[in-house]
This record gives sequence, C-alpha cells and structure tokens, in this order.
Amino acid sequence: MRKPNYTALMAFSAALAAALAGGCADGLEPVPFQGVSGRVAYQSEPPAGTTDWVRLAVYVELPQTEFDLLDFVTFSDTLLSAGEGSPYAVALEPGEYAFLVVVWKEAGNDNLLTALRAAGWYSGGGGPFDMPAPFAVAAESETADTDLSADFDTMLTIQEVLALLNP
Repeated sequence: MRKPNYTALMAFSAALAAALAGGCADGLEPVPFQGVSGRVAYQSEPPAGTTDWVRLAVYVELPQTEFDLLDFVTFSDTLLSAGEGSPYAVALEPGEYAFLVVVWKEAGNDNLLTALRAAGWYSGGGGPFDMPAPFAVAAESETADTDLSADFDTMLTIQEVLALLNP
C-alpha cells in the first residue's frame, strides 16, 4: 500500500486556502443592516390580558381602502408589549416608504378586520396620529432613529385609520 505524500497534501491545501481567500476577500465581512430602526415610545401600555401581539407594518403607499391595508411590505418581529416602549429594526429593500404603523392585535380574535388596531405611526416627530411622514432606505444603509410613539388608550380601527389618511 502506498503512503500518502503529506508534503504534497499540505502544499495543495495551502494553495486551495489561498485561492479561496483571494477569491472572497470580503466574504467574511459582516453584511451591513439595511432597513429602518428606532424606538417605539409607549404613551400608555398595551391592554393587559387582551394583547396577542404588537408589531410594525411597513407600506410603500398610504392605504386608501381596507384591501390596501393587506398590501404591506413586511411586519416587524413582535415588539415588547409592556413597559415604556420597544426598540425595533425592520429589514427593507432600498426605496421610499410612505407608512410605518404600530399595529396591535386583540388576543383570541382571528377576524383581522376587527382584531387589528393602529396605536400610532411614524410622523417625523409628531404625535401618534399626526399625518404620516415618509422615509427612505438607501442601499446597504440603515435609516436609524426613526422613532415613533404609540398610544394604546386611543387606538384606531381600520375605518378610523382610513378616514384620517384619506380626508
């Protein structure tokens, strides 16, 4: 039986490692977060015992109808549902976005037309229900400090949201 040539094997391994490292020099660099991030400040706490979840929904255009509300780009992960607020980060493609809304879902209610409420939205520094402010996400960039507030004592139904957005 023939003995393996360890010198040749080591030389081959070193050459392969060098070729791979040279071919993907940036391959080990962390990918920058691309999206929007900030903090949702709670003016009041979500209702205890009736909250299924609190999330952010992102829209490219302001919803005009109930069906438009189903045309969101993405939902965030579940936000903290107690305390003074919650940090958030939502990964997004580069582009312009018109509406970033805090959505509360009632526990035990699977009819989304009645289970969902808006607790606030991004208004560029105004109150939870001032006119929404658009925001942009650049390629390989984070739109940070996009802070908004939520008021769970004065949540709006889908019909109330549409009436405010489309006077």
